[in-house]
Amino acid sequence: MTSARVLVVDQHQLIIDTLDAWLQANAPDLVVEDGWRAVPLAQDPAAVQPPEWLPAGKGAAVAILGTLDHHSELIPAVQWLIAAGFRVVVLAATADGWEAGAAMAAGAHAYVPKSAGPVTIEEAIRAAVDGQQYLHPEAAGVILDTPPQRVKLSPREQRLAQLYLGADALSVRGVADALDISEQTVKAHLHRIRQRYAAAGIKVGNVISMRKQLHLDGWIT
Repeated sequence: MTSARVLVVDQHQLIIDTLDAWLQANAPDLVVEDGWRAVPLAQDPAAVQPPEWLPAGKGAAVAILGTLDHHSELIPAVQWLIAAGFRVVVLAATADGWEAGAAMAAGAHAYVPKSAGPVTIEEAIRAAVDGQQYLHPEAAGVILDTPPQRVKLSPREQRLAQLYLGADALSVRGVADALDISEQTVKAHLHRIRQRYAAAGIKVGNVISMRKQLHLDGWIT
């Protein structure tokens, strides 16, 4: 029987508490050490410090990543958790083809819709503990071949792009106010994003093409 320490990340405390209670009753070797309401994406993944309860050399640690606000948060959240030392199980609201492909391409070990139930979630956790991949059949039927983003954005750039070009787009002034920065700084960030795409051979010279490309790459919704 494989064992692991588990972190549950979900906006809804009920999900955290329910998984904790179920694992305690049915899989006591899978110990929920902590529950977070969000992944602290403002921190640079390269500088991530593992939680204090996660000392090196103490066996596998699995993060169950639940509800996120936007598609654009999925890959950064998976990468942040991997950098912190976790094997990631994505617990999706529904079996989404883009999410499934993006999560697995970003390094997640498993992708499971919440509707699959706790027994299947346990199976996915144990697969991750063993270093194996697990893709729920419902997700396997809709998965899209989604490579990692061709252009990397910092957490600040991700937030700025979502505010400026996402579903509830703001003006440059609105983005500056929301992030408490100057309009010139907003424009400088947007220019750097365009430069990165240009270096990758992708032209995003206007707002329409930039929005389309960022949406295609999963950075905005």
